[in-house]
Amino acid sequence: MYKTITRRTVRLSVMGLAAFSLSGCPGVQPSSLSSQGSSVIPVSQAAVTSPSVVDAEPKAVSFEVCSHLPDWERPDWDTQMATLESNPRYRGALNEEPLKSLSEKFWTESVITFTTYGLSARTEPIFFSGIWTAIDAMDTCYQGDRPDAINQGQLAEMWLIGHRIVSIEWSGDHYQITVEPTPQGLQSVQFERLENQETLPILIVETDGTEVAFASGDW
Repeated sequence: MYKTITRRTVRLSVMGLAAFSLSGCPGVQPSSLSSQGSSVIPVSQAAVTSPSVVDAEPKAVSFEVCSHLPDWERPDWDTQMATLESNPRYRGALNEEPLKSLSEKFWTESVITFTTYGLSARTEPIFFSGIWTAIDAMDTCYQGDRPDAINQGQLAEMWLIGHRIVSIEWSGDHYQITVEPTPQGLQSVQFERLENQETLPILIVETDGTEVAFASGDW
């Protein structure tokens, strides 16, 4: 069962993330982030291999919804801005580049993808997307060997805002990810990688065929 997120919990989580971000991953800068446009199996099984087979026919890709918050919504804009301005990392710089563009990108996109994991490096996606209000409930996504599996190229991750996962297929040279729009909600989905490219090759479409834009949260 997910932990209840109280105002005190959120405040402590925000302070902890801000403090960590100032000391962890010293080589990471906000400007280094770039925009990209089920069968559930245990991570211990999904992450042990990273096949490099390129198939002509679409192939189902194993994935896991490791966090599902069906009632989650982004905070209102006033709350979002007040929280960012109270963070020393952002205070007084939100209307300047690169933070201005980063904030707009993560606030507006419905899907954020990752092929790397590092708490400090994820500070901008967490805060600018509004997901800082739900970060405590996503703890299970980073337990055990999951972070190592992501960093070793065995797993990829994506956050779905206002969408839910339907299927993931490997189509020979890219992942085709089908999602369904929802009135609200947040899902964190981790799926096995069948390639080792630097940029995650994905196409995200809704069930009616509408293409969904996405942002990369990698540093």
